[in-house]
Amino acid sequence: MTASLQQINPKRMALEGVLNRHTVGPLRADFSKYLKGADSCIELDLEKVGQSTSVGLSLLLCYVRKAKKTNKTLTLVNMPHKLFEMARVSGLDDVLPLG
Repeated sequence: MTASLQQINPKRMALEGVLNRHTVGPLRADFSKYLKGADSCIELDLEKVGQSTSVGLSLLLCYVRKAKKTNKTLTLVNMPHKLFEMARVSGLDDVLPLG
């Protein structure tokens, strides 16, 4: 099981794969690296996220915090239904910047 984060252009990133405790570590560092060259408003496309545990939600919250610390706005787009339902049940659907 793998996951990856790619910078499509300065305004868009894409996350894909399986988000669990084995895959999210490197994704945190990748986001910090890509954030440096990103525009002030960024979309993170989640369409290709396959499966996710609660660790995946934690990763998304980490991304939101890191973006705010650098005065950038992050919007999550194309969130898979199962991931959205996990966020909703956890009360995070109001916290995550869904587009």
